[in-house]
Amino acid sequence: MSKITEIREAIDTKMDKWEAGATAIEAQLQLSKEQAIEEFEVRKKRLNETMEEFKSEIVKAKGLADEQKTEIQSKFDELQVQLALGKAEARDAFEAQKKNIQHSIATLEATLDRQLQASGQAIHESLRKAANEFIIAAIRLEAEMEALAIQFEVKKAGVGAQFEYKKRELVAQIDEYKRQLEEKKRMAKDKAAAFENELSSGMAQIKQAFQKLFG
Repeated sequence: MSKITEIREAIDTKMDKWEAGATAIEAQLQLSKEQAIEEFEVRKKRLNETMEEFKSEIVKAKGLADEQKTEIQSKFDELQVQLALGKAEARDAFEAQKKNIQHSIATLEATLDRQLQASGQAIHESLRKAANEFIIAAIRLEAEMEALAIQFEVKKAGVGAQFEYKKRELVAQIDEYKRQLEEKKRMAKDKAAAFENELSSGMAQIKQAFQKLFG
């Protein structure tokens, strides 16, 4: 695997992704769509902040030629344009923004991988740290977008006793899942990786329950 992909595919990054997904769904249970859109804006700003540090580390990277840095910079700029767009309050506008942000993140990471691999240089610690911060922020934004997408798709939820009961059940399920994640995070990476399928399945079950609750 190449350098950025290695960070994305690491078990601790995957656990961060599952935790972000569970946290985003938990928040959606308490937030109105308008509040959820505000949280989405906060996540966009946070990703933009991590990009500034990441860009400065790329500029300082000694193993990359100027033309390589220029191409990477252009992908940073493309993502920043998408993050700077205003609030998407209608479903179609949100879907378009979500698609474009996801595409820009994927294109940036693919370009970084290709150029870092072509340079043949080991990724130094400060660049790896900046890459980690960027990927964590990207993962949290992606989780927020995925959960918010359900808000745009679902029918208006009921407010009766049955709905409240099911919501409390789902919150309890999420809390237990996050407890398990914390437990696995304390393990050595090779041991934690043995639970990857179980944790991935648990996250899928939470997403399904969330969709059913509001469907």
